[in-house]
Amino acid sequence: MSADYITPNMEEWVKKFTFESYCKVRVCETDLYAHVNNTSYGPYFEQGRADYLEELGFYKEKLMFVVGDLYFRFHSEAYAREELVIKVRTSRFGTKSFTMESVIQRKATGDVIATNWTTLIIMDSETKKSIVIPEWVKQRIQDYEKTLQLS
Repeated sequence: MSADYITPNMEEWVKKFTFESYCKVRVCETDLYAHVNNTSYGPYFEQGRADYLEELGFYKEKLMFVVGDLYFRFHSEAYAREELVIKVRTSRFGTKSFTMESVIQRKATGDVIATNWTTLIIMDSETKKSIVIPEWVKQRIQDYEKTLQLS
């Protein structure tokens, strides 16, 4: 599978992001080769998504966001003690789910380290059933993103 969500090219795609979160690589997240182990990227992307949803105030609502699909692409290495920027955006709405894209960059240089897309399914926190995305959720995301058109 290719990283075909990166359009039209990496430089232009990265400019589409509004939200940023930050983390510092811990030594325990590296492997025998002294770079960040591939298993550490899942929690980085997850933290970025969680920070984004918190920024938009969704944790105060009776909604759950459940991962339905997840894809990573590794572009370069990161090392212990480096500061990383995790950028997150919503790129598409479905009926009961939406797609988020993320990029992890080296804070010092802006080099792209890894990219990701995730499909999140919206669930009612009481019934634990998927629901149609409420219009107010779409509108809140669109107002924040400013570049995303409701479809």
